[in-house]
Amino acid sequence: MSEKIIAKAFSSSANLGAGFDILAMAHDAFYDSVEITSQPSSSLQVYVEGEGVPNIPEQNSASFALIKLLEEFNIKAKLKVKVNKGIPPGLGMGSSGASSSAAVVAANELFKLELSNDDLVKFSMLGEIAASGSPHPDNVAASVVGGVVAVVSSEPVRVVQIPVNLPFSLILFIPKVNIEAKTKKAREMVPKHVELQKLVKNSRYLSSLLIGLIKGDRELVRTGLNDDIVEKAREPLFPYYSKLKEVALNHNAIGACVSGAGPTIAVFVDEKSDKAQIIKDGLKICESYGYECSVKEAKIARGAWIEGRN
Repeated sequence: MSEKIIAKAFSSSANLGAGFDILAMAHDAFYDSVEITSQPSSSLQVYVEGEGVPNIPEQNSASFALIKLLEEFNIKAKLKVKVNKGIPPGLGMGSSGASSSAAVVAANELFKLELSNDDLVKFSMLGEIAASGSPHPDNVAASVVGGVVAVVSSEPVRVVQIPVNLPFSLILFIPKVNIEAKTKKAREMVPKHVELQKLVKNSRYLSSLLIGLIKGDRELVRTGLNDDIVEKAREPLFPYYSKLKEVALNHNAIGACVSGAGPTIAVFVDEKSDKAQIIKDGLKICESYGYECSVKEAKIARGAWIEGRN
């Protein structure tokens, strides 16, 4: 007798200024859906399907994470994994992480594993190995837990949801560009050595952002949405960013940052921001650099959830 379960997980923006590999935020711009059908079996067999996704289980973030989870618990079953992609890949919005998060959350429910959020993140992040070669936890932490999260430890994995007391939404500028092996390339651009003063300055940015979100202090969040290390090193990947951010701030955006490894740019706005002008001028700037961009407005989103089971 077969069982079927469907889980969904939202897109996310990681790093958020100086929070490289630490901070991430789930948002409702897009979501992925993973459907798992399970049948009894004497061995673990995993098959994956879906439009525009790798159909080799070891190369797909959802099925790879699922395999690692089930091997850990010595679960034997024949599984068909159907991945329905809603999050465009390669644009810095946690596409692979959402797929693996949805798969792990679905399996946790299907096999009644009762995993903690930290364990869900631990297994979900393994799916990133299939996508980019390394198991970074920030995007999956946001997709699993929801809201704005901090990865306070990677060994063992520990994730904390940050209280957000500042009302804001996002304007996402999404270039229509495909950078081959973008995440891997972007991680290779991160400097191996950093001057102490730059590290101190970035630490101040990070502190300002966290305190600003918790206290609801707009100016602290604006100060905190900066990064003099990772974003600077990656500027060749998104040359339009600094000008777009300047224009957004001129129209009273709270702030702006690169979404994950880019090339999407996340602009934080509220009722004081001139959103229409930010969108109009932002699109012009993208065009002036030779990039056709689309715009998606979004809000902070919940964590991964079970959509259905039968």
